Amino acid sequence: VPFQPSTRMKLIILTALISSTLAQRPARIGADGKPLLNRPVLDECMKRKSHMKVGNHNYFLSWREPWHKFEDWDWFNGRNFCRDRCMDLVSFDTPSEFQMFEEIMRKDNISSVWTSGRKCNFQNKGCDGAHLQPINVNGWFWAGASNARIPPTDKPDPNAFWSHTGENGIAQPDNFEGEKEGPIQAENNIGITIEGLQEFHDEACLTVLNNKYNDGIKWHDVACHFRSVIICEDSDQLINLINSQEGIDVRNEFEEGTNSIDIDSLPQLPIVAPSAPLVQQPQVVQQSLGPAVQFQQRPPAPPSQPLPLPPRRPPQTQFNSAGQFNGQPPLQQFQRPPRPTRPTGVFGGLFNGFRLPFFRH
Repeated sequence: VPFQPSTRMKLIILTALISSTLAQRPARIGADGKPLLNRPVLDECMKRKSHMKVGNHNYFLSWREPWHKFEDWDWFNGRNFCRDRCMDLVSFDTPSEFQMFEEIMRKDNISSVWTSGRKCNFQNKGCDGAHLQPINVNGWFWAGASNARIPPTDKPDPNAFWSHTGENGIAQPDNFEGEKEGPIQAENNIGITIEGLQEFHDEACLTVLNNKYNDGIKWHDVACHFRSVIICEDSDQLINLINSQEGIDVRNEFEEGTNSIDIDSLPQLPIVAPSAPLVQQPQVVQQSLGPAVQFQQRPPAPPSQPLPLPPRRPPQTQFNSAGQFNGQPPLQQFQRPPRPTRPTGVFGGLFNGFRLPFFRH
């Protein structure tokens, strides 16, 4: 006999759905009619969930929190979920940080996670600058980390972990869906990338896939409508913004998440600082409003040597099956290096705030 929910149950479900809808924040719309990224909310920032803390940054892993265990997001709404809480999608600033979450994904059997990685493919936002061409090689950056550049994708780099294969059997990023769907005829450039492709299908967002193409846990470019679970990471910029607007420092105001991670539970991995990359002159980003800021270049790495272990979170009482890969001294391991100071003013749009910046030399 098929299950027939009672009238009472139907009313409860309907009430829950209506309450959830009413609780959603209304979307902010820009002058071009497109939605803008959310500003942080003080109450959400103060009660944000943390499943682990490395250095000065808390991390939220959506699949470990029961309320969000089966929830997934597209790239834009994933960022907004994080930004409400003074966080942003994770940026892998160092090889050690990626390797930490690579191990967690493997242990938790997670098929994919969103990162803040983004390709500069926007019309009229400076993405056509010569220094970013071709954009699939030179136009990638971490939107959640002051627009720090991701190394060029046409050659191996110790700070990048692109897969050697994908849907088309070629190295990533390959913009498979964007090239497959191709351009469309339009009277204007709305919804069109600077390469003339359809913005909806352009593979302009960076996700980590778990062995989807028998390639291990690697970076892949995907269309930004792809659905995935998320890792949120504390955003210095948004924490500073709340502090400047509300006079409250929320950096150490958080709640421990369910199934939080014992940082010593993962096996030790040999982590040393990478060799110093070639350093270019910083590119200047001019905002549409306010003073110019820098399009960050990765600073040179220090000489190769073991890095000190971050402070340990107090032992957990449950679910101690995954966590930080570092071990105990005397072998010293990973410590998240400090991020560059981020601007606290309005700096947004799809890159990292409220309007897209303009990219120039």
